Amino acid sequence: MPGQIPELRVHSSYTLENYGNSDLSSIDVILANAKRYGLKDLLIKVNSREVSPAELSAEPATEEATRFRIPFDPAWNQKERRDLVIEYAFASPDDSETNIAVGSTSFDVVSPGLFPWLQPPTHVLSPSPASPKRVAYTVQVPTDFLLLAPGKPASRTKNGGEVKRRFELRESDPAPFIVAGQYVDSCSNGRNCGAAFWTFEQLKGDHARAEEEIASAWNILQKNFGPLERGNLVPHIVESPGGLHMGGDGPSAVPFFGGVLVNSPAISLSANNQDFSDLITRALAGSWFGVGIHSPSSNVGMAEGLSDYAVIVIDEARHGDSARSSRILKFLDEYDSACKAAVEKPLVAVTTHDPAEQRRIALAKAPLFFIALEDNYGEASVRQGLAEVVRLLRGQEVKYQDIRAAIENVTNKDLAPIFRTWLYKPGIPAEFREKYQSAGARKN
Repeated sequence: MPGQIPELRVHSSYTLENYGNSDLSSIDVILANAKRYGLKDLLIKVNSREVSPAELSAEPATEEATRFRIPFDPAWNQKERRDLVIEYAFASPDDSETNIAVGSTSFDVVSPGLFPWLQPPTHVLSPSPASPKRVAYTVQVPTDFLLLAPGKPASRTKNGGEVKRRFELRESDPAPFIVAGQYVDSCSNGRNCGAAFWTFEQLKGDHARAEEEIASAWNILQKNFGPLERGNLVPHIVESPGGLHMGGDGPSAVPFFGGVLVNSPAISLSANNQDFSDLITRALAGSWFGVGIHSPSSNVGMAEGLSDYAVIVIDEARHGDSARSSRILKFLDEYDSACKAAVEKPLVAVTTHDPAEQRRIALAKAPLFFIALEDNYGEASVRQGLAEVVRLLRGQEVKYQDIRAAIENVTNKDLAPIFRTWLYKPGIPAEFREKYQSAGARKN
């Protein structure tokens, strides 16, 4: 929706059946937090009749979401069907960490929380409604926009200066994301690309090496941790109209299922810059361990640690054991440096509310924990376990106990001792430190 402040409009429609054992007077839906995401013009209809939803004061809004109750009058009878429509608009919020950006010539929505999330009844025996085998959705954009969205393309309809693209989302497809804009496509002219750059201006210089490195990292991640979706998705590096500050004005990157969103400072590094390559590589790992699965929002270390660990896996695949050891030593040095500025808390207890100094310790220690798991139980077993977590818990919140259960299932061993040592006790085990610092000294 163009204008002085460009907006996106979401229209969701459902046909629902009450297959429970009682009539229902209402149903709940979770929507994005209105203030944080700039959500407005909420309209809800039941059987084509507008209703007034109630924001639940007993469950106050979080930073991410708000819960509404949709009333039924008359009550929704058993075996009866009801048509439900939910509409709203939102603009690009001031908060740059909301994974949404709306500009005059592009937009990206890579947070599934920006779409309605219907809730099952709160009865003791009520299961969550089964997801449909297929969900159809349509994206309407100007005809000169490039569009990236998951699912099987179903139709394309042009109407004046706009085009409607319809997709069929299957159970195995990623959660919906939409990236679109007036981009310059580095993979134009029909050539095959290992990675695609979508930028507001033509990339300067030859970016073939950068494309090759991104494709290599993507393939290594798929080989070790499983594919993100059934198709052969080419990773896209997309310039976002949002700031993506993530704590500063420097180069930043945010992963999504189709690749990585980057800000203008990152693009200005040039595609062949090593800092740009490192930034993109770590963000690509976040597509598996931050988007594919995610850790509790209050927890610090697990998703970040898995992403940094995945970068070590990529380095090892490219350059061998010496590159693996070099990365590990850097994290050890960072851990020792961070410990001089704060008292370490157990890794499992560090949250986003802790001081930056304590979070720095956790972020340095977390990837070393996954290396310790490899050292004790084998690279193949740990990576197979993590691939199972990504496959079985796609899109869900994952905790350390889920990872432990998956690796125990592969190894048939009890991981309680090593999890207890690394997650609940401060410090780095002496044998781990000795192994890598001695190897580093021999190398020097």
